[in-house]
Amino acid sequence: MRFTNTAIFVLVFVVDLISFGQTNETNHRVHTLDSCVQNQSSKVVVGNIHLTGNKLTKEKIIMREMEFQQGDTLDAEDFCKLMQASRLNLLNRSVFNFVTVDTIHDSNNPGIIHLDFNFIERWYIWPLPIFELADRNFNAWFNTGKYSRVNYGMLFTHNNFRGRLEQLRILFRAGFNQNVYVRYDIPYLTRKQTIGVGFLMGFSRSHEAPIATINEQQLFFKAQYGFARENYYGGLVFTYRPAIRNSHSLTLAIDRYRFADSVLVLNPNYSLSNDNELNSTNIAYQFRSDYRDYKPYPLVGHYFNFDLNLRRLFDKNESSQFFTVKTTFDFYAQISKKFYWASNLTSRFSTNHSQPYFLSNGFGFNNDMLRSYELYVVDGNNWGIMKNNLKFELLAPRVSKIGVLKSEKFSKIHYAFYLNVFADLGYVAQLSPDTSSKLQNKLLNGTGLGLDFVTYYDLVFRLEYGMNHLKETGWFIHFVAPI
Repeated sequence: MRFTNTAIFVLVFVVDLISFGQTNETNHRVHTLDSCVQNQSSKVVVGNIHLTGNKLTKEKIIMREMEFQQGDTLDAEDFCKLMQASRLNLLNRSVFNFVTVDTIHDSNNPGIIHLDFNFIERWYIWPLPIFELADRNFNAWFNTGKYSRVNYGMLFTHNNFRGRLEQLRILFRAGFNQNVYVRYDIPYLTRKQTIGVGFLMGFSRSHEAPIATINEQQLFFKAQYGFARENYYGGLVFTYRPAIRNSHSLTLAIDRYRFADSVLVLNPNYSLSNDNELNSTNIAYQFRSDYRDYKPYPLVGHYFNFDLNLRRLFDKNESSQFFTVKTTFDFYAQISKKFYWASNLTSRFSTNHSQPYFLSNGFGFNNDMLRSYELYVVDGNNWGIMKNNLKFELLAPRVSKIGVLKSEKFSKIHYAFYLNVFADLGYVAQLSPDTSSKLQNKLLNGTGLGLDFVTYYDLVFRLEYGMNHLKETGWFIHFVAPI
């Protein structure tokens, strides 16, 4: 979990903003076009589309995100909606900090409107030192009191390689967990820019690994010599994006695991059998339908995700396979000028209820958790989550300038603050519940208040105070949007 780099970035950013910021009230999300305000005709013809500021990003990559083409005839109202949608499409590719549009009426034909898109590109090449926490989230790490559980190393990323949205990532991680990782994604292989491919390969190993869950807390084993767990892996990812908001992906992956003998002695259900080597093949299909206004922190729109996963495990003694289906639906709406609503429904079902422990992630991992239950891990292969948020726009999205920074890639920023009230529900179904569990097969609920800080480079910082159904309360920190 990359806590430290993000926290330092946010802290420095806020200090710079307070000290040097020159505020401009321009809203980052909404850019009103003069043609949308002044145009009186019922029809609009799209004229020339001119691009400036895209020093690296190729023109064809930008035009792929447009909702119309030169020469299209549109209703004036549709023109405005499609223009705003095109801006958001470009922002959501995570390669631009700002996208603005100027419109020019043709002097010879007022019905023709020319468009001038201007971009401020992000900084794409990041050779970043890694100093991160080795636990599921900041709250779980802090609660252990074992502050030596950290990873360090170097991550090199190029988020717009060759100006074609290709992503190159090379990771070297040492410390508590060790990892070497290479991934290269090419989103567009064909002229129509609908088919892409990616590959990944690497290995990871850990001196210490979770081997069981007792009282909703992970029990760790630390190898005195060598490593508790090793994993070699590789895979291919094929993508198909026929439309701007709908996409498909197919992943073919292989894994080879090796476990310390003591791990299998301490938990016979950790793997398939007592063989300390295990092979895995994985076929995964994913469908996404994304109509959110701004992916890092949506306020309006909806999102649907469907994951189907077939995994086969085999060692010298036995084999097993199982299907996993996971669905996610998010809904966002503006209630009034300052208030917003967000809801999420996520469910996961598996055909095999006796999966190896190291693969049976239930509640408590990534964003699959209930707020105010951050300190718990609830084992179970079948579960459901419902999250709800009522947001108040404390400080509307605005643009500011940090005077001490020279490059526009960093000096021109956008930021916003939101207050929110949340109420979450969840249920983990386990056919053979752990006798020590107080959360399996029970309706879980968490409520609380939060303050969200949103800024450029997709950064989100959340500070929340919550209470769960056990009447436990606490402060919690996160670095992604809750829904």
